[in-house]
Amino acid sequence: MNQSILEDEFFESEEENEEYELDLFKLVSTDSNDLNQYLVFNGSNFEWYAMNVVNIEEVVVFNKEIEIATNNDESNVVCGTANLRDEMTTLIYFDDWYGNERLDDSEYQLIILTNYGGHKLGIIVKEVSTINIIDSSDMTENSTNNYKSTFIAKVIIEMEERICTIYDGDQMLLDVFNTIKDDVTYNFNALDIKNIQDKVVYFADDSRCVRNLIEKLFKSLCISYRIFIDGAELIKYLKSHPNEKVDLFITDLEMPQMGGQEVICNIRKFPIHKNIPIMVHTNMSNESMEREVMEAGGNGIVSKMDTVNLGNIIIQELTR
Repeated sequence: MNQSILEDEFFESEEENEEYELDLFKLVSTDSNDLNQYLVFNGSNFEWYAMNVVNIEEVVVFNKEIEIATNNDESNVVCGTANLRDEMTTLIYFDDWYGNERLDDSEYQLIILTNYGGHKLGIIVKEVSTINIIDSSDMTENSTNNYKSTFIAKVIIEMEERICTIYDGDQMLLDVFNTIKDDVTYNFNALDIKNIQDKVVYFADDSRCVRNLIEKLFKSLCISYRIFIDGAELIKYLKSHPNEKVDLFITDLEMPQMGGQEVICNIRKFPIHKNIPIMVHTNMSNESMEREVMEAGGNGIVSKMDTVNLGNIIIQELTR
């Protein structure tokens, strides 16, 4: 995607017609397998935020003609539900969720329609700038400073270098959808648990909330495990422990320093791990991406946030 073309088309069309809709985002998100493409948008605090375009279905104009069934529960980050593209879609203001000041509705221009592993969400934002290419090696971990963010990166906006926060979409899902629980009660078969007690699983994910969820799952399965904050840390550990027994690897796709596909390729370089199953744990999945994961040496893709399903897949993989 040519950044300058995107800016010209968006701002020119906005002046001509305030109801212009960014259909070109469909081309970027639906079939994209480039995990380095990020949509950059502005918050009410005039800071810049970004999300991966793989999760974006479309960007539509936020205007008074959109009928919203308002949620009047002030303790809930969900502002309401709207019928968008013939689908009932949960709506939130990004500023509300992130903790910024909520502006008057007239200040908000767009709704980013997203799909995180089957969870559809409309994110109301003030202003969209560009689609930027942000390489994983240029990201700095930030979740210890703000649990709703994952990385900080530098981006070019209107020919100037700016700091941008890549927010944690997994944390957003936990905060928005009450069907996703961080206190799941697991009821796995006792015989299955007994059969995998001597197994070892290595897990890599940059999201702190996901790491916490998965650690609870691993403890319920009574398996041995190591959890890494990103793929680079996992590979570094393997290099210093080349003969350590591992029965299953699970990795995220979008991570700083080293993405999931690169993690898979590096794992396969170790003779001892050449045939060990590797599962990709992500909400960023399409047919092209699944094919590339398999070609890199992965064994399958599992949707995030459904830890019961992941637990069953772990049992299945470890008892083959």
